[in-house]
Amino acid sequence: MKTIFLDIQKKLSEVKELKHIDKNWNQLLHEQPPVIFPCALLDIANVEYTQLGNLAQDGVGAVEITIANFQLTPSSGMAPNKHDSYSVLDIIEKIHQVLQGYTNGEILPLVRVGLKKLDASFRYEVYKVSYQTAWRVYKNTDEVPVKVTPKVSRYKKNNYLMEPC
Repeated sequence: MKTIFLDIQKKLSEVKELKHIDKNWNQLLHEQPPVIFPCALLDIANVEYTQLGNLAQDGVGAVEITIANFQLTPSSGMAPNKHDSYSVLDIIEKIHQVLQGYTNGEILPLVRVGLKKLDASFRYEVYKVSYQTAWRVYKNTDEVPVKVTPKVSRYKKNNYLMEPC
């Protein structure tokens, strides 16, 4: 799973607007968050494992990207630069363009499954975007590559056949 995070973190570095990309360890709960805005914080949630035999497992989970940015620009209808107040939405869209369908060869392509605005602070806006993926794990090893074949089969996850490489 560590490889998944590191690869996604590297992929997010393509979004030049992001000034800080990190694992989410609740930095935004600090009075003075130890981040530079705008930021993207990664975590994983709701991992479920299915048994394949010989102690091999398929893991399916949601990678969560928490995006936060200062909200300094007025957004009222009369504000001259109100479009700037929506810049966090532009960042979310750029993140989506980079991550939707991304695979490092060891996971199934990321697919966005959720977007939620979080109440965190009066000073900055926070959104959480979730992407679902799957990977295969064998006993006594880390995650191993899965050959991703876009076809329907007897065993499928999100219309992808998962086979060991």
